[in-house]
Amino acid sequence: IDVREPQEYEDSHIPGALNFPSTKFSREQFAQFETKNIYLVCESGGRAKQIGKKLLESGFEQVAVLEQQMESIPRIRTTKGWTVDRQFRMTLGVLLAIFLILYFLNIPYAFIIPLILCTGLIFTSIIDRCYMRMGIAMLPWNRGKGMPK
Repeated sequence: IDVREPQEYEDSHIPGALNFPSTKFSREQFAQFETKNIYLVCESGGRAKQIGKKLLESGFEQVAVLEQQMESIPRIRTTKGWTVDRQFRMTLGVLLAIFLILYFLNIPYAFIIPLILCTGLIFTSIIDRCYMRMGIAMLPWNRGKGMPK
């Protein structure tokens, strides 16, 4: 079971994997698998471990997180357009470009932009979960067909 956001899943996924986003976790989603082995995967393992812990606390006994996560699995792109990762890098670049423009225009407090980005990148590396990337994955143009708008 892939616990990444739907657009991350659509960008590439393990064939046959089901998509139950961690942001919409409910025990009921997993109820049909209660007596089966459940293997969880996400981008780097953080979200899969959180869902695994919740499932174990909910009474599931056969839960495991895959040793290899999506970041280390070679991928074949399955969607057209920009991947969530590419959109994330573009967002960071645009924010830094805005900072540079404001800085050279002598706009006070322009330094707040790189300060926020720096703090966010350090924090997300510590918790191994990037909320900006997850937010980008939930934007309207990234919602898959049949997903609620």
